[in-house]
Amino acid sequence: MKRKLLYALSFLAGIFILARLTGALSYYKLPSTSNEPNLKLNSKIIGSNLIKPRPMDFAYFKFSDSLDGWTLIKRLVAVPGDKLECKRGVIYVNDKNIDTLLNLRHSYIVANNDARKIIEKFKNDESFQMYQKGADSIVVFLDSDYVANNQLNLKRYIHNNEFSLLSKDIASKRDNWSITDFGPIVLPPKKYFLLGDNRDNSLDSRYRGFVDEENIMGTLIYNF
Repeated sequence: MKRKLLYALSFLAGIFILARLTGALSYYKLPSTSNEPNLKLNSKIIGSNLIKPRPMDFAYFKFSDSLDGWTLIKRLVAVPGDKLECKRGVIYVNDKNIDTLLNLRHSYIVANNDARKIIEKFKNDESFQMYQKGADSIVVFLDSDYVANNQLNLKRYIHNNEFSLLSKDIASKRDNWSITDFGPIVLPPKKYFLLGDNRDNSLDSRYRGFVDEENIMGTLIYNF
């Protein structure tokens, strides 16, 4: 009985090792807040190269310049042939507002006095971020569902002067486009556009450009 159990465990271990070596199963730990609130800081994910990511799936990939070999995880937003546009920080794919489908994290500008309640609410949340903006305002990063459910009358902070940061894949089309206002563009063959759910704190295709099909490594299948 013990020998059969040992054989079974050895077989399963061999299968697991083979899956890791071939990419059929991959494991990563998320070191950033770029996909908050849907993928938490320090959460673990399991992915597979046996599943081709579809729009709105989380995929893991490398940019062509590889960022020193880092593997990145972002949400697949647009695929080859899709029409892509960003208006005041809202993403449209084939003329449909896809942001309404998701709980996203955005930056909001808040008066100092009003910010105190928000800061107190999230003081123990390690993913909470904010910074001072001028003498009387603070920019805070909040989930869109939280803002809507609590009926907070907050104004999104739009980074409309960041033309110089926009990827040349996009910026070369028009001189007046920016991180929060660009398009429409049609994605070229074998090019993909991926974004972090923490829209105002994610180094993604807006900054780094399209992701080549060959550099998409797999699809997230589970996170914990």
